[in-house]
Amino acid sequence: MTTDIRYIVLSDVHLGAANSILTPTGAEEAKGGQGHGGAAMSCLVDCLATLVAGNQSDSLPTLVASGDLLDLALSPPEHTVPVLGRLLVGLMAPQRPVVDHEVILLPGNHDHILWEYTREHWFEQHLSEVIRGDLAVPAVRHRIGPMWLDEQPRYEAPLLSELMRDTTQLRDVRLRVLYPDLALASPDRRRVVLITHGHYIESVSKVMSGFLRALAPRVPEPLDVEIMEQENWPWLDFFFSSMTRSGRAGALVENIYDVLQDEAALARLLEAVAHSMTAKSGRLLGSAEGLGIRWGVGALVDMIASARERGVTTQLLTDDTRDGLGKYLVSLRSRLQADGRALPEDATLVIGHTHKPFCQWWPDDSWPGGGLHLHNTGGWVVDHATAQPLMGGATALVSDELDVALVRLHQQIDDPRDWQVTVDAIDSDGSRAAFAAHLRSLIEANPHIFATFTSAAAKAVRERRAANQRLLDSRLELLE
Repeated sequence: MTTDIRYIVLSDVHLGAANSILTPTGAEEAKGGQGHGGAAMSCLVDCLATLVAGNQSDSLPTLVASGDLLDLALSPPEHTVPVLGRLLVGLMAPQRPVVDHEVILLPGNHDHILWEYTREHWFEQHLSEVIRGDLAVPAVRHRIGPMWLDEQPRYEAPLLSELMRDTTQLRDVRLRVLYPDLALASPDRRRVVLITHGHYIESVSKVMSGFLRALAPRVPEPLDVEIMEQENWPWLDFFFSSMTRSGRAGALVENIYDVLQDEAALARLLEAVAHSMTAKSGRLLGSAEGLGIRWGVGALVDMIASARERGVTTQLLTDDTRDGLGKYLVSLRSRLQADGRALPEDATLVIGHTHKPFCQWWPDDSWPGGGLHLHNTGGWVVDHATAQPLMGGATALVSDELDVALVRLHQQIDDPRDWQVTVDAIDSDGSRAAFAAHLRSLIEANPHIFATFTSAAAKAVRERRAANQRLLDSRLELLE
């Protein structure tokens, strides 16, 4: 049995977003130069390097960025991509490499457009080969990508890879794209780790599917991920990658999006909307209309906020999302069975998207083991001006034996300085205990490395909270 780390799964870092603790602030860049990654990012690299240094073999782990690596919804690409370069430079430094030069990207909703760029580039390239006669089999547009690493077609993010290679330290980097699922299997495929971003487990990412079935109730539910993608990809690209580029309308939506994260700010927004819509009414009529508008718009906004799992901060998973996860597991079973093989006896699912890290046993009798080991890698952005104890950032580490442990690196508790890095594992049969214990021993043997990260993360969280409050005030001034 080996306890070496084989894969590092990281999601929802939202590089480029001002509220991500891994995006350097203007002050950090001014102090350290344009190539400086910021204190939290540098300390995170140190933590991962410390854990990887405990490997017995010389082979490096593979980084799996499982969605929302880049924040392309609310941040300009010319800002997000350089921040990615800084992270990869830190992880691939020649003097202390942490990960292999092949990075696996699983686009999420906030960087879904990366999948579209990659898929279309592959199609154009292969179509030209067919036309020239270099390929006998016609190229086919695929709405989803392969699930296994050894399957074809093999997609690579062309623009990102080219931009990364402009940096000397990253000249060998390969950014490979799989969408939306990745399956890692033992040689006999009796143990499988499934990795997906998780946006299709919540209804807000399947708005077009809901719209279709509202109009045509007899259309079956989209339990197959390829159907989910066929029906919803334009919505995902628009709402999460392109909407805020829609001129003044997009800027207004961005203002409202920021306000939705805060209850007090939302109340001020509803008051501003009611005032704007009743400005030409008389005093008595305007008061009655304003009351109705505040109630009606408030109910609509509450429905939208409740549909966004990331926006619900009082529970790890809402009932709607738990139902969506159960349905998505049907799709995963279908994909696993498509090649005629039996379902794995031991299955683990790693998701992100909700920004709330946790691990638990998910009972489901349709899987041979009676359920799955479920891990959530949390998120690295600070959405609120106040503490949100369920939200935080983690990484799922996968061993050569496909054991999975969740290293919870920061949590947005009232005072983040009180947080201690922890290692969580679901150990129903005792086989995963050795890997988790190995990781804990590395953390305990290097307390300064992890305490330094905790301090840097706590400072970044406090700064983002303060910035969020200033942003809310400025957004509301524009809306009121």
